[in-house]
Amino acid sequence: MKIAADGFELGQGARGVGRVILNFLPRLAGLLPQDSFIVYTKEEAVRGGLPGVSEVVLPWRGGYLRWLNGPLRRALRTDRPDIFLASNYVLPIFFSGTSVLFEHDISTVSHPEWYSRKYALSRNLLVRRSLSRAAAVVVPSEFTRQEILSRFEVPAPKIKTIWYGVEDTFRAAPRDLVGRWKQDMGLAGKRLVGFLGSIFRRRHVSELIRAVGRLRREMPDLGVHVVGENLGGLDRAELDEIRALPWVRWDTALREEDLALFYSSLDVFAYLSEYEGFGFPPLEALACGTPAVVLNRTSLGEVFGGLAVMVESVEEEAIVRGLRSALTDESSGIPPVRNFAAARERFSWPRAAAELAGLLSGLKSGARPS
Repeated sequence: MKIAADGFELGQGARGVGRVILNFLPRLAGLLPQDSFIVYTKEEAVRGGLPGVSEVVLPWRGGYLRWLNGPLRRALRTDRPDIFLASNYVLPIFFSGTSVLFEHDISTVSHPEWYSRKYALSRNLLVRRSLSRAAAVVVPSEFTRQEILSRFEVPAPKIKTIWYGVEDTFRAAPRDLVGRWKQDMGLAGKRLVGFLGSIFRRRHVSELIRAVGRLRREMPDLGVHVVGENLGGLDRAELDEIRALPWVRWDTALREEDLALFYSSLDVFAYLSEYEGFGFPPLEALACGTPAVVLNRTSLGEVFGGLAVMVESVEEEAIVRGLRSALTDESSGIPPVRNFAAARERFSWPRAAAELAGLLSGLKSGARPS
């Protein structure tokens, strides 16, 4: 059997969708050695390649949808794979083969106000069509599964929930390395609250900064390390105000090899997001031994229940209570980290790949969900 995959999001510093396909593909190739695997990319994606996977670089101009419905669709027509792994939310418009669609979330459908009207409308139509045509749909949380079922006429057995994993590279870094890292970052001697991710309004970074500012009255050594690009989450005045604060360090991005050091340097990782299909950053923080504070909404309550300190609202007082609890109360901060260590297998990429391999084997034998 020939299995092809959309690898558009692969490349230098792949996150999110790219991280998912990067972790699934080589493991699938190992679990299904009788099958052949192809990944289509827009650039040479991984130095040294992916074990067991052939990479085909396709020309890229004019954005993802043009690439999807032009070069990628033509490659699929030529190569004729038995199964196509549509990793990036939508299928090519005129693709009629057997496909497994990865629907990481449906934010463009459930919250069109976060996007331009044209973009939200077009994505809604493409998602609807793709969900209808896919042989199976993979989602990373029961929240996303139920959201799809409530908004689209998709047979429930067609949607399979597979929790994603966390790489083994995310482990607590040695203390001496963490000390040097904080020194190099100008953060030595500070207790730190951290955030990592693209900065949207729904992730409430400005509210987090204000809550930490209030906590500094009790904990003057407390600082914040923000990592992420501002994608409309902060207006110009907020941006200037935060950047002027001497106890805030803001990096647009970090090197991949420094991420475990970043998480390990924190006393608390905060992720106050109103909407997530899964939530990689707090998972990575927990894997590095850092307590996480998350907003108890959408998938975050499902995935991190019992593993993180839950905040019930983005009101300043609620955030302050959650951060204070994680920073000072061992009963809320340390046991969740221990709980995660005991539950790490639930967030294993080999486990996730085995579940996906089982789904592909079922499609191969003709046992389609319906």
